[in-house]
Amino acid sequence: MLYLKYIFFLISFLTSFNFLYCEDTIADFKIPPQIRMIRAYGADNELLPPIVVINPSPSSPVPFGENYVTIEFDIDAPVPPAMYAKFIHCTIDWREDENVFLNDIAYSRTSNISWMSSPFQGGYYTYRGKIQVPNDQIKFAFPGNWKVKLYDYDYDSIPVAEARIFVVKPRTQCDVLVQSDFYEPVYRVAPSGLQIEAMVYTDENLFDSRLNTVVLYRNSRWYEPFYISTENLNDYNKQLYKYKFPVMISGIAIAGKRFRIANIPAENEYRVMDLSNIAMYPQIGNQVVRMPMSDLRRRGSFFDRDDDGALITSNVPTSYDTYIYMEFLLEPDGWRSDDDIFIVGSFNGWKADSKWQMYWDESDRYYKLRQWVRRGKHNYLYATGRNNFGQNSVNNLACDEYEGNTVMAAHSFIAFVYYREFEYGGYDALIGIGAANIFGTITR
Repeated sequence: MLYLKYIFFLISFLTSFNFLYCEDTIADFKIPPQIRMIRAYGADNELLPPIVVINPSPSSPVPFGENYVTIEFDIDAPVPPAMYAKFIHCTIDWREDENVFLNDIAYSRTSNISWMSSPFQGGYYTYRGKIQVPNDQIKFAFPGNWKVKLYDYDYDSIPVAEARIFVVKPRTQCDVLVQSDFYEPVYRVAPSGLQIEAMVYTDENLFDSRLNTVVLYRNSRWYEPFYISTENLNDYNKQLYKYKFPVMISGIAIAGKRFRIANIPAENEYRVMDLSNIAMYPQIGNQVVRMPMSDLRRRGSFFDRDDDGALITSNVPTSYDTYIYMEFLLEPDGWRSDDDIFIVGSFNGWKADSKWQMYWDESDRYYKLRQWVRRGKHNYLYATGRNNFGQNSVNNLACDEYEGNTVMAAHSFIAFVYYREFEYGGYDALIGIGAANIFGTITR
């Protein structure tokens, strides 16, 4: 009997100790800030790509590029969180360089964040942070691809959010030509495709073998690169996209080096959703707001010109600058896809992922998705692909099944020219930029 009493006493003591320990742990537990949205743009202009120019050269003009870029992000946290931003130089394909010369800790971190409160307390976000770089703390000594990662000081093992920016030191001239082409669509849509050619010239004494890569992006869509390279990068095109794009490289830089890619689906003009219209999209707390009419499957027609993929918030009053709980509706016109359906647009950085994957409502015969969307004028498309849950990515991406194609879509294509530098352990330097759309060359 004495033995049983001892066991009972020991269990009671351990239970009480664990309860007190858990109570103290819960009291000290801090919920990490929740990122709602992050974006980057040139200077103070939402329409400009996030490109910084260092040492501009009259002989090597660039169509885009400012003295600084703005990184803007919305956070849900009880108080302005103690956060810092880390800037990391990357390779052409966005792998982080493990090089202390490129990523000097003294010039790669900043906690100089400007915070602004949300107009609605208890809303989807509570604080908006803004960083403009370069500044007194952040210096870009090396051109190339740069990631900005946000960290909470209390949980700095995992980044809260990430964005991409570019730093160019012009040493070449790049002329881009976008021409109509054909491709072989899987679906019954117009076979309207594009052939894009970047001609690179330079007066500088560069090694031609190191000037071997041009990467094309549609403006604002920084997670959808088209690689034209002698390096082993063209396989990335095959993994990311549904269609295959033949590439060709010829010539020498001093006389003109030609980088060409063909059979790119032209896509369609972006759909436009203007959430700055408060009457059509009222602020009703956490209740869902449906689209006035469902989106229809398109085969190449459009009505409105878009904003080249950018989010425009300049027409939103400060008192209404918040988020709306939207329900997207896609009427497939009797066409059920064999692939997963995603919404990609300016509200999610044009990045397809599981958070923006639609589901099929059998009773209503619609594809549906409910998501929080920042108030403003958005551009977006419906994309198809295969959700790779193991790698947290989407493969076989395409936008032609529900959007169709038209060569009249005025998407801007920006060509980034890279050169392999051997100094400081070697790195991929961004040395030229060109841009064009189907209507001609884009110049500053």
